[in-house]
Amino acid sequence: MSQARAPNRAADARQVIDAAIDHAAAYGLNSLTMRDLALAVGKSTTVIVNLFGAKSGLIQAVGEEALRRDAAFHDRFFQSVTGLPLSRDSLLATARHYLHLRASDASGFARIWEALLIDSEVSAERQDLIRRWAAMRKGAWRDHLSANPRLADFADPLVEWTTLEQFYAGALQGRLDYEVIATEGLRGLIDRAFGLPDGPATATFWYRDNLVLPQAPAAGLEPESMRLKLLDIAADQILARGVAALTNRSVSQVAGTSTSTIAYHWPDMRRFVLDAVWHSVFRDMPRYLAGQRPEGDPSAVDLDSWARIMAPTISIQPEAEGFYVRYVRLIASVCMEARGDPSLQDLAMLLRGPEGGGTYYNSAGVWPADLDLNRLAATRFAIWIKAAALMSCATGVPLSTAGLQASALQLVARKA
Repeated sequence: MSQARAPNRAADARQVIDAAIDHAAAYGLNSLTMRDLALAVGKSTTVIVNLFGAKSGLIQAVGEEALRRDAAFHDRFFQSVTGLPLSRDSLLATARHYLHLRASDASGFARIWEALLIDSEVSAERQDLIRRWAAMRKGAWRDHLSANPRLADFADPLVEWTTLEQFYAGALQGRLDYEVIATEGLRGLIDRAFGLPDGPATATFWYRDNLVLPQAPAAGLEPESMRLKLLDIAADQILARGVAALTNRSVSQVAGTSTSTIAYHWPDMRRFVLDAVWHSVFRDMPRYLAGQRPEGDPSAVDLDSWARIMAPTISIQPEAEGFYVRYVRLIASVCMEARGDPSLQDLAMLLRGPEGGGTYYNSAGVWPADLDLNRLAATRFAIWIKAAALMSCATGVPLSTAGLQASALQLVARKA
């Protein structure tokens, strides 16, 4: 290649990557096509293919640029609070502001990471990229927290918490009910980091007391009914690839029916998608926690028996993918769609509001009796394990039993 062409090639690549990030931030990474980019930058698709090869090469390049921008974001963010004493209130304000900035429409690079985290097309290159991204974030927070020796080890759970909370924040920004619950939960996480006792979960219990869950879409359906068959197929596709992957055609082809079948059973596709999302929630809720409860005296439960129950929920093996891996992918995809579709915001809020409810209300005989699994501790653990499952799947690094147990002890205090 001539020296004259090299700068032009680099400039063309940067123009395409910038356009790709802008498009993905506005419409989602899944909707990105070579044709869209060619129109946006005024070049042929051949030029883009010559620059990046297949679409996977383009996505990798977009991810690398998003990592560069995100690293710069962290540098600017923490420089703005250099020397700030690490009190409980200052750390709470810092973490809340961090979430607000990352959830804003201006942070297009953050939308790239959200899409990559739930993308089912995982390659070794992609896994390496996400590992480097996670390491960058944890390193930035660890440097910030190192001013207080008590907090240095809390960078990992804080980053994992914000990884999932960022999805919710993007979908629910501006909603007061979300803000009060999210702040209460984050305050509980930070209190735990400082070794402070948990306060009352006032906002969380308020939301639960006023919560009205919809009826399970499959309630009353015959096991062999076409309506249930369509819901099951749609739920499988949502849990595997997210809400955006669900189409009339994708469901009809698996069901072996015409595309008019869904219209026969539902008034419109939007109603079907909502029912399918709720079906996946109701159908796959971890009732196995009750089925796997150890027999005998609940007070004899220890961390080893607890880990044997929890380990299958975070499995990233394709043939035995754990509940939390599938469920967090559903949550994340609903939140991403809700950014541009207000009709999904109430659903996103229903998913966020009761976070940790199943952990809290089903703890007897599962959690060791000497752990203080109060309502805020249950929320801490529930958000952490979902985020950890998502990161484990995206990076290809399974969570070890020892790591699972250590995180439980870090997030949940022992009773006095």
